[in-house]
Formats: sequence, structure tokens, C-alpha cells
Amino acid sequence: METKNIKELGKQEFSNVRILVDLPEYDIEKDTRLLIPFSYYQHYGLMNRNGDVVVEPKYDRILDSCYNESDVVRVAQYYTYGFNRSTKEPSTYLGTKWGLLDSSGNLMLDLNYKAIGVSDDKKILTLRHMDGQYEVITIDGEVIVPKGKYPWVDTYEKGVTRVNGFMGEDKRYGIIDMTGKFVLPLRYSNIWNFVNKNRTVTTIESIDEHGNKLVGNFNLITHEADI
Repeated sequence: METKNIKELGKQEFSNVRILVDLPEYDIEKDTRLLIPFSYYQHYGLMNRNGDVVVEPKYDRILDSCYNESDVVRVAQYYTYGFNRSTKEPSTYLGTKWGLLDSSGNLMLDLNYKAIGVSDDKKILTLRHMDGQYEVITIDGEVIVPKGKYPWVDTYEKGVTRVNGFMGEDKRYGIIDMTGKFVLPLRYSNIWNFVNKNRTVTTIESIDEHGNKLVGNFNLITHEADI
């Protein structure tokens, strides 16, 4: 665990921080969440402030805190897979399939994804399918980026996200908006991560015709580049 501060660790997108409390000292009616995670025999479910079970304890991981009706909760179950090897015993591995619940505990997306990124305004989902391909949809299911259009798509923040693709054999990065249109062309050698960084400006890098690295900035609000 690189981060030593629990508050900071809890802000990370796929952190799984849960703080244990002594039940006699915990007043569930004062908990302001609409859905409250609980564990039962090593599985997780969700209850309301009355203590009623809203989601049965059948998940191996639960992310996201649900305070408002617009909030969503990522849930996952483990599965095993393996490969046969000619010289040794088959290798087996533990994987995770992710799905999505709404604030009432209803399943919005089946557990069919390697990862689900939720935008900071809870309106856009970046889906990584089990075959590794990416797709971007609105919370209502409208497709913004069709599956497989880009090799990689990041989570949206401030209405934009990073994508990458290839120019010949060279990987290049760009930034698209909430409609899927480029606000920064797909020609940069690197764009620094800005998700959960509380940034309005991110660093962009490109390589000129002489092989020199150029470093500049991209404003996430005005969409102006300085490089």
C-alpha cells in the first residue's frame, strides 16, 4: 500500500477501503448514506438506514459510497480461469467481473466487465469488456464511443477523457469530450493523468520531427493547449 493516509487512499478510484466499527458504538440511523455496505460470511451486501437488507450479500467487492439518488455503486464477483501447460500443471488465476447498481440497489449493468469507470458527475461510464476492449456510454445507455474504437479510454473528469491509438507503430494520445469529439488531437506521445488529481491543467508531451520531446500544458476547462 503506497498511500499511508486512509482519507487519500479512499479517494482513489478502485480503492476498497472499509473502516471497521464496534457495532454498539455505531448508530446506523445517523449514517447519511442511502445504501450502506455490510459483510456476511466474507461476502458484501447493502442495507438501508433502517437495517433492511436491500442487496443480498453476494458480492466480493463493493466500491463507491451512495449518498444521493444520482449515485451508482460498482460491485464485483471473483471468478477463476486457467491455462493448460504442456510441461506443468495448469495455471489458475483469480479474476474479477464488475457490474453496476443504482441508488436503490437495482442492477443497472450485469457483471460482465473487467472494469467500470464512473465520471465525476456520474453521467458517463467507461466500460472495459472482458475481451479487453473499451466502450463509453452515458448512464442512460447512449453510446459515446463504440466498443473497440480506441485501444484504451480513461475515466471522464471535467467532461473530458484521455484516449490512445496508433500512428503507424507509434502510440499516440488525445483527449475527447462528452460527445466523443476530440478537443486535443490524437497525436501526443503522452498526456498526464488528471483523474482524481483535482487539476484544471494537465501536462502534455509530443515528439518533434527531430526526435526531441516537447512538453506543454492543456487546460481541462478552456481546452487550450500550450506546447
